[in-house]
Amino acid sequence: MAIRGNGGSRLSAELSRRVDESITTIWRPRRIGPCFEWLDHERIRVSDGNLAGQEFGIYTGISRAAAELILSQGRERVGEVSIERDPPGKGVVLWDIAVRERLRGNGLAAIMTWVIFREMVQAQEVSTFRIRMVRSLKAGQRGVEVQNVGIGVVAARLGFEPELDLQRILDRRNVTGVDIIPKRNGTPPGLRITLRSAPLVLIGFLLSPDTMKPLSDDPMYVELHKDQELMREWTLSGRLVISNGNYCLRRAKAERFADILATDPDEARDFRVRVRGL
Repeated sequence: MAIRGNGGSRLSAELSRRVDESITTIWRPRRIGPCFEWLDHERIRVSDGNLAGQEFGIYTGISRAAAELILSQGRERVGEVSIERDPPGKGVVLWDIAVRERLRGNGLAAIMTWVIFREMVQAQEVSTFRIRMVRSLKAGQRGVEVQNVGIGVVAARLGFEPELDLQRILDRRNVTGVDIIPKRNGTPPGLRITLRSAPLVLIGFLLSPDTMKPLSDDPMYVELHKDQELMREWTLSGRLVISNGNYCLRRAKAERFADILATDPDEARDFRVRVRGL
């Protein structure tokens, strides 16, 4: 609504300010994994998915330079997350996450990541976020498998982006070959992209655009294997997750990330102030 005429400009400006403020404070919650409820401050019950009704213990510990989360079921330790606080009090670097094999693929990595990231936001006045997934691979190395699937999916759902300059690295003059990695040991298929320059090899897996789950559709991998331009398009759009590269939260996705971690509008406003993109 616009207000015209003498004396209307001040009121119009005030209304515009209120409208702008309401737009920037709208909380847009998003799910990155199965729903769960807190039974007490150290126990949760999963509400949906394959683990619906199952209970887990959660322990978190934070020191000056590190943090950890341990997930248990009964007396068994079934998952863990390790965090570096770099720099202490400001930076959050998730460098290791693991779920016991029998429970993988059920969203526990997403739950653990969400819980520990919330803890870090609440413990710090300012927080930047990185996920370290890089591992060195030689161009001629054989027997390469897709790894870091769980945290790769979570990174994509949270809006994290590769630290690598994929525009430059995937220039057609720099790509020397694309090979299909067959699915094995419960992992999805993947693509091995060989490069002329560092990092020499990229390993990636595909996400379904609809579900953001790993795609096990072999024909799509064949298509990207044949068409390097399509492979490049999928990678730059985030639908091909590079599983041997580091990820970070950029400024453009910081507000969205804060909304994911928040549980109500007031928290969302607070978290948006604390979360900083890189």
